[in-house]
This record gives sequence, structure tokens and C-alpha cells, in this order.
Amino acid sequence: MGRAAAKHFLWLMVAWWTGGAWVLYFADAPTLVCDLATFQAPFAAYAWIGILTFTTYALAGHMREQVCLYMCPWPRIQASLTDEYALNVTYRYERGEPRGSTKKNAALRARGEPAGDCVDCLQCVNVCPTGVDIRNGASLGCIQCGLCIDACDTVMAKIGRPTRLIAYDTDVNIRRRQAGQLPVFRLVRMRTMLYAAIIAVVAGLMLYTLATRRAEGLAVIHDRNPIFVRLSDGALRNGYTVRLLNKSLAPRRFLLSAEGIADGLIEVVGDTTSPMGYPRVEIGPDQTREIRVLVTSYEHLPPAASVPLTFHATDMETRQEATASDFFKGP
Repeated sequence: MGRAAAKHFLWLMVAWWTGGAWVLYFADAPTLVCDLATFQAPFAAYAWIGILTFTTYALAGHMREQVCLYMCPWPRIQASLTDEYALNVTYRYERGEPRGSTKKNAALRARGEPAGDCVDCLQCVNVCPTGVDIRNGASLGCIQCGLCIDACDTVMAKIGRPTRLIAYDTDVNIRRRQAGQLPVFRLVRMRTMLYAAIIAVVAGLMLYTLATRRAEGLAVIHDRNPIFVRLSDGALRNGYTVRLLNKSLAPRRFLLSAEGIADGLIEVVGDTTSPMGYPRVEIGPDQTREIRVLVTSYEHLPPAASVPLTFHATDMETRQEATASDFFKGP
């Protein structure tokens, strides 16, 4: 009872950690961790961590076989990528058949009659995460984990028979061994060359993206309600949520500006230190900061105006700049 309770507790901890990691991926992780610990995080964060924890615990803990067989796309992908020369977890029929107990097969060998090495212990089935009997041939449920290989080798060692009754092998070599021929391996062929080329291209693109990525980022979302506000002096004001990203390992200061409105005034809500029209935003190392920005226009806009607006965040030391586009709305 205690072991079962400990097992399920550890499952829940792993599920909680996994669910939390997914949520942290879409937010500023250090800030959200502090908010979660002090119970100041938004309700959506707690809700999604709970949902992902429950689904991970249920799917990975209690529905492993169903997930691998019916939900996971890998078996279908593997079936489309493999061929007769591909190395897969394979039961070697020429060695294993006919099956029988250790004593029975030993007696058959003593009389010179056919006897296989498989003693039908079912250890290969018991250790399989998806319950596949690899002795029945290739199956979409096989995830190529190799647990059946280790289990079978352990049994073979105990009964004094050669290991690798189950091993990584090819369909071609199974047929060649049954025909009394030597096995052949063709690791370099058109299929593997094509896969290697695709992997090289994808890896190159990833390396290029990482090497050339910018150390700053800017995202802007226009207020939905109200779209604009008419001030008492006749000016129009639009509100925006601006998220600034600092991907470097040092704190940085950015100068925020907006381009597109000739006499536009930009200000950060709550900022009392920056000069009017030239907000300065400080961001810590490897952090993001979300601010509320108001843009005010005193020029006459045409009816149903939608003026393109470009926000600029310029590093005050390096002059590196990030931009984001939106619109200034009018009546």
C-alpha cells in the first residue's frame, strides 16, 4: 500500500512538473514562478497547470498503451519511413522456433530434432510498454524501446543460450538466415541519404536562426474596448499593451517611440521619470516586461481612420532596435 501511494505521488509530481513547464514556456518563467509561489499569479496559470497535470497523470500513468497505440503519431511515421533494410526490434524466428520449455527443447536437441531457443516465458510481452508480442512480427504498437531485448537476453543468459534472440535486425536478414545465407547490412542507401540530407538542412536552419537571432523583441496589442477615446481638448487617444523582451544577460534600457502620427504623443502609464513623449523602459537580464502605452494624436484624422503605426524600442547604449506594427484608430 505504501509503495503504491509513493508511486502515484511521484507520478503526480512528475505530471505537475511537466504541466508547469508547459505553462512557463509561454510566460516569463522567473516572474511567473515567484507569482505562483506567492499566490499572485493569474487564475489561468493555476487552471492550466492543473489541467496539464491531470491529463499528464492520466495519459502517461494510466493510459500509456492507449496513447502509444491510438494517439501517438510516431508508429505511423515510423512505418512510412522504414523499409526492409531498416534496423528494427526483431524476433529472430530461425533461432526461436519451435518454442518449448527448457527441458523439452534440450531433449529435442539431444535427439537431433528441431528446437528453438524461445522458452515462451512471455518476459518480452510483460516488459513492453504497449503490450506488444514482438514474436508475432512487426507492429505499429512497437516504439522501438528495446526493453524486450534486455528481458530476453536476461532469460537466455539464465538458461545458457546465446543472447540476442530479440535484437535490432532487418527483414532482409531474417529471410536470409532462414535460407541459410549470411546477413547483409546496407546502412548507406538512397533512403538514408535523403533522411541525412533533410536532417542536415533542418539543423543548418536551426543553427542559422540561433546565430542570427536578435537580443531584443517587441510585441504590441491594440485595445479592443474602447478602440479610441476622444479627449476634452478634441485629441484622440489609443491604448496598447506593449511587451518588451530582453534576451541578453545584462539589464538594458530602451527608448520607446511611435512612427506614423505626425504630432503623436506616446506615454507609458505609471511612468513619471521619462520626459514627455520619450518613454524609457528598463528591463532586467533575460526578462520580459509588459507595459501599458497610450498614444495621443492632435492632428485631424479622416473618418473611419486607421493609420499605420510603427513602434520602435531602441537600446539606449547599443542602438539596437526592435519594431512592431499596429494601427491608430479614429472615429
